[in-house]
Amino acid sequence: MNSMNIKNRLSIKRMIDKLQTKTGLSGKVLFIVIIGILGLLMIGVSEFVPSGKKEEKKEASTSFDDTSYTNGFKRETERELRDIISKIDGVGEVSLMLTLDGTTEYVYAEDIDTETDENSDSKSDKYKNEVIIVDSDGEETALVKKIIEPKVKGVIIVCSGGGNIEIKEKVIKAVSSALNISTNSICVEKG
Repeated sequence: MNSMNIKNRLSIKRMIDKLQTKTGLSGKVLFIVIIGILGLLMIGVSEFVPSGKKEEKKEASTSFDDTSYTNGFKRETERELRDIISKIDGVGEVSLMLTLDGTTEYVYAEDIDTETDENSDSKSDKYKNEVIIVDSDGEETALVKKIIEPKVKGVIIVCSGGGNIEIKEKVIKAVSSALNISTNSICVEKG
């Protein structure tokens, strides 16, 4: 075992000697360069090794998810429409699809400071707006003042009674009233 250590040391010494002659660097400078290269390699390799820590994504402005809220709003509105339309006499089985204009918008509570600066010649107002942040269970989120749901752009309804003009008119009138949209944005067909 002792002879193996001597052989390894001799081969490392030969490698260092060869590097010194090829690079022209002294032993101390070469040692520092090698340590630097090894450090860079370790940093590069560490990028590919998982750290074992789960990273938490933290949204700075809100804890709401716009897409899931909008999709939930759409599904709930479709369900309510389907339920009410299916109760109209003669409609039968109902399938429908809503199209929305935009996504859900959040209006955040703000703290507004105003400052008036008066000079002899002019007067100027300065405004400073800051979103109010609340701490809920150790997590900071913006305080939502109001949620503006997307507007319904159009509705397609396919139902068994869609071929009957009277039933079609009743369905269009019901949907127009329920969603406050024009009758031109509603299509009813027989299914």
